[in-house]
Amino acid sequence: MSTCSISVIPARPLPQITLLAFIFLMLTLSTKVWAQELPKGWGRPTKSEASDEWRNKSRSKFLVVIGDFDGDGKPDIAEILVDLSGKRWALFVKLQSSGNWQRVGDENEIEWLGGMGIALVKPGKYETACGKGYGEEFCAHGEPKYLKLSNDAIDLFKEESADSIAYWEQQAQKFRFVQMSD
Repeated sequence: MSTCSISVIPARPLPQITLLAFIFLMLTLSTKVWAQELPKGWGRPTKSEASDEWRNKSRSKFLVVIGDFDGDGKPDIAEILVDLSGKRWALFVKLQSSGNWQRVGDENEIEWLGGMGIALVKPGKYETACGKGYGEEFCAHGEPKYLKLSNDAIDLFKEESADSIAYWEQQAQKFRFVQMSD
């Protein structure tokens, strides 16, 4: 019969240089995520374009959302971006699976940006504007009464007003919008 012995080495604090190297590495990685290349001709809103008081309720100022939108288990990113001329804004998503940015929905006049934001929507069942009976125009184009999400989605909203959910439709391989309120 053989015996096995295990030696326990007492824990020692990391040398200060190792700790500093670790902190530097983490800061570098987080900076690269935020400084990733954006779609050509588009940039992040300026401080003045996103200075409304209500935006202070979110660390991202309701301009950035991270979630698994396509269900591949990898984090994807959604951002509201402004064209470099400063005249228009749009919602863009970068799926990890493709590595490319895609515009989701229409471009909008910059004047509308002040009250617009995005938030994460978790998987679940949500009643739509059609289901809430907001009017036939919400049901006329085949809108469902309930939206059943199996992945994270993006709530595109006007502060204290209308909102829509942008969700990844696996079969069509693209984002779709459903009006949630008017």
